[in-house]
Amino acid sequence: MKCVLTCGLMTTAILCAGASLMAQDLAEDEPAAKPVPTKKKAVEPEKPRDISYLAKPLSDIRTNILDLEREGYFAIDAVDFRTRGTGDEAIVWTVRVKKSVTCRHVEAMLREFRDARFYSTLENHKSEIFATLVNYSDRLSIGASNGRLLRQDDVFELWIDVPVSYFQKFKSLDVDTLVLRRWRY
Repeated sequence: MKCVLTCGLMTTAILCAGASLMAQDLAEDEPAAKPVPTKKKAVEPEKPRDISYLAKPLSDIRTNILDLEREGYFAIDAVDFRTRGTGDEAIVWTVRVKKSVTCRHVEAMLREFRDARFYSTLENHKSEIFATLVNYSDRLSIGASNGRLLRQDDVFELWIDVPVSYFQKFKSLDVDTLVLRRWRY
């Protein structure tokens, strides 16, 4: 009985091995399959730009503007470098109101973001390169004195005047950080 079972298993193993070898021989006789053309990968849309960095051509400079979103009243929608109506070049942030708030309260919150200082970091030491004020629309000041309310989804702008002539200076001095903070008198 043992012999029959062992012989039966051996026969099955030989038949399986023989079938595999025959399949390999047949596969070698067939011509190679033509490669299937692959579709070109679609160009992925650009990822949204990180708002914690400035706009081109200053896109290597990180800033703390997202701290303005901390209280939940504002959202930074965009940052651009453009010429303002006065003809001056400026870094401009578009701020959207997320919760209704009075203009007086907006002005109070923006006091923490009135002073703008550009720094260069070398070996964990920051050197101040340029300082200026952060500006915002007069409509906020007028609204504050008249008790006006900014409603949800209203938009206003913050900006820093930075002449194009400063870009080369920033690049040569490796400016890497812009800190917005409370205005020091």
